[in-house]
Amino acid sequence: MTMIDTVTRSVKFSANKWEVIGVRKNFDYFVKKIPVNIHNNTKSIVTSHIAIFIPENFVIDKLMYVEEYHFVICFTTPPRVTIRSKEYQFKKGSLICMTPGDDILVHPFNSSSPVKYMTVCVNKEFMQKIHQQTGGEGDLLFKKPNNTYSHQLLEGIEALIYEVLNYKNTNSLMIESLENRIAIQLLRDSNSEFNEAGYTKQNLQDVVQKAIKYIETYYSSNITIRNICDAIYISPPHLQKVFLKCVGITPYQYIMDCRHRRAKEMLETTRLPIEEIARQCGFVNNAHFSTTFKQKEGMSPLAYRKSFLRDE
Repeated sequence: MTMIDTVTRSVKFSANKWEVIGVRKNFDYFVKKIPVNIHNNTKSIVTSHIAIFIPENFVIDKLMYVEEYHFVICFTTPPRVTIRSKEYQFKKGSLICMTPGDDILVHPFNSSSPVKYMTVCVNKEFMQKIHQQTGGEGDLLFKKPNNTYSHQLLEGIEALIYEVLNYKNTNSLMIESLENRIAIQLLRDSNSEFNEAGYTKQNLQDVVQKAIKYIETYYSSNITIRNICDAIYISPPHLQKVFLKCVGITPYQYIMDCRHRRAKEMLETTRLPIEEIARQCGFVNNAHFSTTFKQKEGMSPLAYRKSFLRDE
């Protein structure tokens, strides 16, 4: 089953065409540009700030201008397209990113295989607001139109579709939270300027301090780099880059240092079994704890405890 099948089949709907819910006026201009024969076979969900379209065909040889932030998720290899007078051949897995004012032309192509893609339109003002709330400065720009979509993005879209189809607009708070989730994930997947160059020196320090605070709070649990990034709204590659620049080590090394310091303290001050210390400090198991501890101290945890007791 393809990713688009996962999104479209995991939600239940009573008709072949999804019902359009929410405030459609923000995207009316785009809907009117779609030929009737294509629009009639397009599944669509529209909320106050986001519109999701899953057509069965591309609009060929028609220059279209976008007025919002426009994203195309390619589940199969699409035909060649021209964006801002430059031709591209995107591929399966691509996330095509366009800003308000961009134009796109899809070229004719011959293919016996069905096309599978999804278009996500995000209201300009809403996307700019999310961009600024997550640390971006100035207008939201994309460094390049060709990026890669993530499973997290599809999960957010699936959740919004499910919410609208099953609960209509009865819970505006839930829909708003899902809109925020999708917008933030689009920022991450698009490698926008927000991710690479949208931070001042102070912003960078703030990001690193937030990451450090999260690590020092949760190092004893099974945290991952993704957990940290989700908590502070930053992409994993960018966190790795800025953390190494400001701290001198990677986030993973900092996590391990926190666990190591705590383990040494517990070896020195408690009589807890080695296995229990390993568990409480967040190590995978006793073997993992012993290996990493010996790499740091040149001796096993048990030998360290004995040597500390002798020195007292």
